[in-house]
Amino acid sequence: MTANPMDVIRMALEREKVAYRKYSEYARTATQPEIREMFLYLAEEEKKHAKPLADEIEKESFQEM
Repeated sequence: MTANPMDVIRMALEREKVAYRKYSEYARTATQPEIREMFLYLAEEEKKHAKPLADEIEKESFQEM
C-alpha cells in the first residue's frame, strides 16, 4: 500500500510533535542548566519543523471545503 503525500506529511508532523514533547520533558528533568538549554533549543527546533507541515495540512483541508 502506497501512502499519499498528505499521509506522509501527517506522519512527519506527528513525529515532530513527539520529538517536541520528548525534548521538552528532557528539559524539565535536566539538572544541569546547559543540558536544559540544549533540550529547550531542540524542542524549539522541532516546533519550527512542525509549522510548515501543519500549514500544509491546513491548506489542504481548506481546499477540500
